[in-house]
Amino acid sequence: MKKFFVTLFLMLAPLSLLAQPIFEKYQNNKEVSAITITPKMFQLLGSMSLSTGDPESDALMEMISGITLFKALITGSESISDEIDQWVKNEADAKGLDSMVSLKESDAELILYIKENDQKQEIDRLLMFSKGIADKVPEAQLEGKNIEAILLLIEGEIEMDKIAKLITKMNLPGGDQLIKAGI
Repeated sequence: MKKFFVTLFLMLAPLSLLAQPIFEKYQNNKEVSAITITPKMFQLLGSMSLSTGDPESDALMEMISGITLFKALITGSESISDEIDQWVKNEADAKGLDSMVSLKESDAELILYIKENDQKQEIDRLLMFSKGIADKVPEAQLEGKNIEAILLLIEGEIEMDKIAKLITKMNLPGGDQLIKAGI
């Protein structure tokens, strides 16, 4: 009987790791760069009345003030990229996210999922995953290592027409493709 429970535990233990939120799992991994901006920071930015004089930058600042959560994972590891890819698919299904854009060029892929709010002019959640970056954009590096994948999660009140501009301003791969796709 003891053997049965030990065997059962060993079989179920890996499943608990899969259920662990991907951002928490990799936040201290040396092969992953993790970025988390908390709601407090966005509240602080929103309370500041910064004006740059540039209408595009002012519009982005307004959009940023509607964001409540920003998380990103960046890795050069193909195995971690594959695991994140699987997590993204599971998360999109579990949270009822809609696929907005799916681009594939050579070995590089970009997929964008969203959760629209009731007004359908803003989204509550954006999940973007891009992999195969090292092959397509070899100059994309972080700390001297090629970037294989980027996972981006943004939550808040985000206007659809400003998503691509924000991603482009942050110089993340996929921004140009989103603009071409009309987003």
